[in-house]
Amino acid sequence: MAIKILAAGDIHLGLKVTGLSAGAGEFSARDIWKRMVDRAVLSNVDIVALSGDIVDRDNRFFEAVGPLQAGFRRLGEHNIRVFIVSGNHDFDVLPQIIKAGSHDNVRLLGEGGKWEFEKFVKGNEAVQFAGWSFPVQHVRDSPLKRFDTGNIDPAIPGVGLLHADFGAGDSPYNPVSLADFAITGMDTWILGHIHKPQELNISHPYIFYPGSPLALSSKETGAHGPVLITISNNSVGRAERVFASPVRFENISIDISGCESEEALRDTLVSGLLDRSLSFGDELQDVSCISYGLMLTGIHSNPALVESWSSGMKDDFSHETGGGTMILVHGTDYNIQPEVSNIRELARQNSPAGILARTIVAIEDGEETEFLKNLLAEWKENHREMNRKEIYLHLQKMRLPDDDTDEKGKQFILTESKRLLGNLLQQKSE
Repeated sequence: MAIKILAAGDIHLGLKVTGLSAGAGEFSARDIWKRMVDRAVLSNVDIVALSGDIVDRDNRFFEAVGPLQAGFRRLGEHNIRVFIVSGNHDFDVLPQIIKAGSHDNVRLLGEGGKWEFEKFVKGNEAVQFAGWSFPVQHVRDSPLKRFDTGNIDPAIPGVGLLHADFGAGDSPYNPVSLADFAITGMDTWILGHIHKPQELNISHPYIFYPGSPLALSSKETGAHGPVLITISNNSVGRAERVFASPVRFENISIDISGCESEEALRDTLVSGLLDRSLSFGDELQDVSCISYGLMLTGIHSNPALVESWSSGMKDDFSHETGGGTMILVHGTDYNIQPEVSNIRELARQNSPAGILARTIVAIEDGEETEFLKNLLAEWKENHREMNRKEIYLHLQKMRLPDDDTDEKGKQFILTESKRLLGNLLQQKSE
């Protein structure tokens, strides 16, 4: 009899999806956890395996304790075991919640930063779990270096649970490498910490991030959802997604060249968004809404007019695919080239338009100019000053990555230079 394992990590109970337009409704980690429990029961899985950061933070205790305990209880009623480890977010709060419930079917592996092992047997199939939990928020030395292979039965498939930062040697969140896993003797490793689902090694050992089952923000693009692993004939299969996150974020670029009327622009944008959504096919079967970061590209005689025509998309656009998925737009950006017969010739001019043209050419050619360096330095300072303001402090609490890179700055300067150049040329033609 095969052993079925439903796996996920980084649920972050206490959080809700951010970045959707106002009409999208509310989607929370609490809802996705309940949906996972329902699917585990419906699919008759044997084990639910969770790879850390199940709760967002200690201050989310009261938001997480009820849903988590209810899920554990329901899984126990259907004889479903839960193997779980804590991560850097819930190193302190997850053990509290588990101990408060006293559920016999739930096992927190590796509490206190010490490896623990447990075997599960079903008929003629068996699996041995190994797990290690964060004892504190920051861990800079890989615990895999202290993995005791003497606890492993080489005749039984082994599945490891670990919250770790793969390939990031200087990370404070348990940095690990492929070489670290190779010496463990385990067949499969289910990792947590990175929200993007990805297979890191498909040979032996099989290592993967299931990713966050719910796409929590527009930074988490692509398909998300819990995965199923099957152990049969004494071997561990590869992960397969069992259902999709109800929210999906994607980025899309649409070329608006030739759209000289508002009607033509609208047709191009709507058809572009719909065609892209339909291209996902069955991947959207469980998806309530797909939200796009929209980049308008191309050449236009009046880029400022394009911005005006499309300005309402972020807040107002919604369109159904026909399969029940709502298409939304959570952001619009522009990389529209003004219609210039020879921008390099214009760049030789000693005029405001010439300065803008030189800046555009420099960025697109990958060159550095003194003027561009000064603009970039000013942009970075303004960006950092904005992020120091009180209104943005909540972003720091969510630990979003810094966006003040040269690449981001140059893209901003390029977009604004094209917009300003388009305005200047339009004024001259009037």
